[in-house]
Amino acid sequence: MGPVEESADGGAGQDAAAGGEGQDAVLGNEVPEGAGPPGRSRLVRRRRAFLLVAAVAAVVSVGGLGAASLVKSPADRAAATDPPPATLITATAGMQVLNPSVVLRGMVFPPTQYDVLPSASSADVKQLYVSGLRVKAGDQVAAGQQLAEVSGRPLFVLPGPVPAYRDVRPGDTGPDVAEVQAALAGLGYRTGADASGTFGAGTKQAVKAYYEHLGYPVPTTGTATQQAVDAARKAVDAAKQTVDALTAQKSAGTTGGSAGTGTTPTGTPSAGTTSTGTTGTTPTAQNTGAPGGSGGTGGTGAPGGTAGAGGPTVDQQLDAAKKQLTAERDTLAKAEAVNGPMLPAAEAVVLPTVPATVTAVNAAVGSPATGVLLSLMSGQLGLVGQLTPGQAAGVKPGMTVEVLAEAGGGAKLTGTVAGLGAQTTAALSGRVVPIGGGGAGGAGGGGSSGGTGGSGGSGGTGGAGGSGGSQSTAGGGGGGVAAYIPVTITTQGPIPAELNGQNVKITVLKGDSTAPVLAVPVAAVFTTSAGRTAVTKVDAAGTRTNVTVTTGVADQGFVAVTAAEGGTLAAGDQVVVGR
Repeated sequence: MGPVEESADGGAGQDAAAGGEGQDAVLGNEVPEGAGPPGRSRLVRRRRAFLLVAAVAAVVSVGGLGAASLVKSPADRAAATDPPPATLITATAGMQVLNPSVVLRGMVFPPTQYDVLPSASSADVKQLYVSGLRVKAGDQVAAGQQLAEVSGRPLFVLPGPVPAYRDVRPGDTGPDVAEVQAALAGLGYRTGADASGTFGAGTKQAVKAYYEHLGYPVPTTGTATQQAVDAARKAVDAAKQTVDALTAQKSAGTTGGSAGTGTTPTGTPSAGTTSTGTTGTTPTAQNTGAPGGSGGTGGTGAPGGTAGAGGPTVDQQLDAAKKQLTAERDTLAKAEAVNGPMLPAAEAVVLPTVPATVTAVNAAVGSPATGVLLSLMSGQLGLVGQLTPGQAAGVKPGMTVEVLAEAGGGAKLTGTVAGLGAQTTAALSGRVVPIGGGGAGGAGGGGSSGGTGGSGGSGGTGGAGGSGGSQSTAGGGGGGVAAYIPVTITTQGPIPAELNGQNVKITVLKGDSTAPVLAVPVAAVFTTSAGRTAVTKVDAAGTRTNVTVTTGVADQGFVAVTAAEGGTLAAGDQVVVGR
């Protein structure tokens, strides 16, 4: 029983010790390393050593693997830097329709553009301002239509071969007068009995009616010619009174010289009183200078009296008075012939073809009217392309053309090659005709782009020059370019107005294969050492065979081929295009 009790006590003691140690651990009390049982401490130390050794082994293993990956043999390095094994790039021969073509750029512009430069139509206008606009870009304008109003005066279109270069006035003659007469007649304003090319009474009436239709005061020759008419009319009245008086004197049987009311044949005052002549300095009845009036009429002669020795008889006086009256009437007719309605060149935009299209309006109401106010074109827009000298081979008139306006909403047109010009370095442009720019007595018109101001008329001043270097809508602007061959394109139907000034893509179709042909990529064709054209065919097993071919038309990177005698090449065959 003793040993059993002792063992029990020992177990109880160990449990108590263990319980005490666990309790201290739970309570956070430090247990000294030697305080626990000796067997348990050794086990903990062994475990710690094992874990340390395992960690060191793992680190060494990873480091060894990393170092091994960085170490390469010369063979490994050579293998890594060698190019990959050569492979073939192939394409499939196929049947397709080929359309050989040439792609180039071109410019849309009017063959002839008319730049309107305003000018003053009278000396009363001191400054040019846009006081009204009647059109906008893209509008079609007809003969007689008003375009704008400059400083209160109209600017309108008339048809004619030559732009107006002078004011057309009553009494003028020439082809420009005939041009105005024809234009007015075309608008329904007849010129009466006036001969073609002579500005007479009928033409004056037509001009007057046209301006009244526009709603503007009729331009006239001015106060000087009107004063001449008034003076001549007074002279006619006075001469007629003299004739009437002498006629009455003769009827009364009076044969005296200067008796009664009258004038001497020379137009000098009679002995009764003196008088001062009206406008003009003509002293005799024979002088009919224009535009001044005739010499002054005589005063009232002394009543009664008889003719002195050698004095003119009443018949002689009457005959002289009648001649004077005829002369005064001739003077009046001449004065009236050069007086009245006129057509200022500054108000007429004469175009060879109407209707015309407004291509640009460069000013707003209230702005100074300097430079080009607006531009018009007669006829249709034109298209000219630029072929490089290397592209020109094979391009001929009649070939089909496709046009794409990338900047014009993708508009597409078709047409034909109309012709090829001589090689040039001049920038593409149409013909620009300036109209106006010189004032008659007022301020001169502004200059066109890059130009100088118009010269003022009599007493006027030249207008300001336009801005230099600005690009005209009629062409590409700028100076010389690389050498090219101009190719004129005729489109099917008119070119839309919104494409004016656009740079477009032109594709000239040099022909077509009309039916599907066997075609391969151009890169597949090569020349053998024997100078023959060939392709390399590859079969399913990878065997390569050179096939001599004859080439045909080319298009979009493909070329038509036909196998020469003794060779075979068919649709679906693989051909080498690269390595």
